[in-house]
Amino acid sequence: MAEIILPPIPPRPAPAVRPTMSPELETPGNKGVKVIMIQGPGTEPGPQPEPAEPLAVAEGKGSNWVGTNVYEVGQTVEGRTAEYEGGVEPLAYRYRFQTKAVGSDTWVNQAWTDTTNEKNPVYFEIVEAGQLKLQSQARDSSDPVVQLNSITGIKSCVEPAVIGNVTATVFGNPYDLSAGTTLTVLVQDPIPVAVQVSGTAAVTYNWSVRGGAGAEFSNPIGASTDVTIATAGVVTVQCAIQSIDDSKQADIQFFTVASMSVADPQAY
Repeated sequence: MAEIILPPIPPRPAPAVRPTMSPELETPGNKGVKVIMIQGPGTEPGPQPEPAEPLAVAEGKGSNWVGTNVYEVGQTVEGRTAEYEGGVEPLAYRYRFQTKAVGSDTWVNQAWTDTTNEKNPVYFEIVEAGQLKLQSQARDSSDPVVQLNSITGIKSCVEPAVIGNVTATVFGNPYDLSAGTTLTVLVQDPIPVAVQVSGTAAVTYNWSVRGGAGAEFSNPIGASTDVTIATAGVVTVQCAIQSIDDSKQADIQFFTVASMSVADPQAY
């Protein structure tokens, strides 16, 4: 009898699986087709980025004013922008000044200016009395956007202190500095003189006598003093008034005599 050769039995097709999965025998060595599905090679998720730290002002690096500023009209003051940390990249940084006029309840915002994430110097010229502050801001790329402000303390801006008008008195009576009237007084007789200023500037006083006339002052650096003139003749007593930014001078004219028997109607 002729040998009968049968064709090979084709393997049973593997069950359909998802392309991201691959079959694995449930029992190693099992010749059956019962399998469990495992995640296929190459489909494992890659490294995931670390979540961003919350947006915050860096420690000790908030907006601030420079300690040498003078907050007077006409002065230019200097501040420093804030430095931030954290937030979702990219971030945007900007600053602006805010002002409030005397007698107003409303803050006026100046235009924003872009800046970098550093303690950058920024400047503002004071043009009117009122209040002033500096605002820094950082905005990240979150959805919704996260923004964080850093605001300086409020500074009061005032008109510059001035000496103002200067007036004088002699023996307690007003003396006309503009007219420069010569007053007759006695030699060696203490003469109370004083000057007054109308402004708010802190001032110093320095009394002296013009020329070579001999004189003594009881308080040569005060607003008021007694002056004793030792020589006869015409004597000009001066008071120099000095502030940080200004200076003025008051001149008082005297005619000193040894006896009032020769005094004129202007004698004191």
